[in-house]
Amino acid sequence: MNQDTGDSSHQTAGDTLDSPPPLIDEAIAAGLVQRHYGLTSVAKAFACERDATFQIQTTNGQRFTLKLSNPAEAPLNTNFQTEAMLWMERMNPDLPVPKMMRASDGRYEIPVRMADGRTSILRLLTWLEGIPVAVAGTSEQLRANIGRLLAELGLSLKGFDHPASSLDIQWDIKNASRLRPMIDALSDKALRAQLLAELDHFDAEVQPALAGFRQQIIHNDLNLHNLLVGANGSGRVSGVLDFGDMVKTPLVIDLAVAAAYMTHQPEGALRCVTDIVAAYHAVTPLLPNEIVLLRDLIVARLMTTIAITEWRSARYPQNAAYILRNNTPARLGLERFATLPREDVTTALLRACKME
Repeated sequence: MNQDTGDSSHQTAGDTLDSPPPLIDEAIAAGLVQRHYGLTSVAKAFACERDATFQIQTTNGQRFTLKLSNPAEAPLNTNFQTEAMLWMERMNPDLPVPKMMRASDGRYEIPVRMADGRTSILRLLTWLEGIPVAVAGTSEQLRANIGRLLAELGLSLKGFDHPASSLDIQWDIKNASRLRPMIDALSDKALRAQLLAELDHFDAEVQPALAGFRQQIIHNDLNLHNLLVGANGSGRVSGVLDFGDMVKTPLVIDLAVAAAYMTHQPEGALRCVTDIVAAYHAVTPLLPNEIVLLRDLIVARLMTTIAITEWRSARYPQNAAYILRNNTPARLGLERFATLPREDVTTALLRACKME
């Protein structure tokens, strides 16, 4: 169980993507929980790309997630995540997302000075039980449940806004054009050529059309490590983690991101993608122009995952295993999904939404 509730940036790749995580050990983390929340506990660190994350186990058996933001993260961006989770709790308290905990003084966010002189924002959240879908695997039923839940998550965020919601982030795939320097640096010539061809198409046909799409704040990172499923085999999603990539962008991008993590599944890329798309559409109907570009947006997410993780792992080799955890699935997704005829994919997606 890896509770990760915000491990990304709201700046571009040259600053926060290139900032090391906070330097803090488990004893200090437990001390912070005691000081600010009045809870005696044991802290267990989790691998995290950019933030510091701990499981907190109190002496009375309660569990929480402790997060310390990357010091390069603007406090406004961390507050964006906090306010979004508070908003969702008001709009739909039954959603399986972390709930914010107040400190003893009533605050949800506490600035903490690190040993290296940098400042992080400390937050405590409820713990969600479950097994990452990346470990448990998917099924037709689970893919449908994920699609429906993603749509419900989007509905819960509808109407929410924040000053940080429109800041540029590289993980927002409407910004895929900015990946070109990272892709140019890839050592795999065949992969580089494939991605550059896709990027040329994106620049010419996709990016110009996105401005006319409906937009709102979205989760933007429903990868299989950020989804928990119950251990009883029910196929019920028990947790959605990591709100660090939220952004105001075309709504369909949320679905494209989630669908991208279905493209490497052994049951077949197109089948798995249509499972999640059909279920999402049943809750939040897609528009025809969104479906027409959905294939390209899915591929744009695969490109983004490969380019950023390759770039970042080269800079932080000591954390490469964690950084690259979605890299191999993205490469498989390119092989199994991006090579399918574009027209056939769009026809299948329209058919899945009963729009053909």
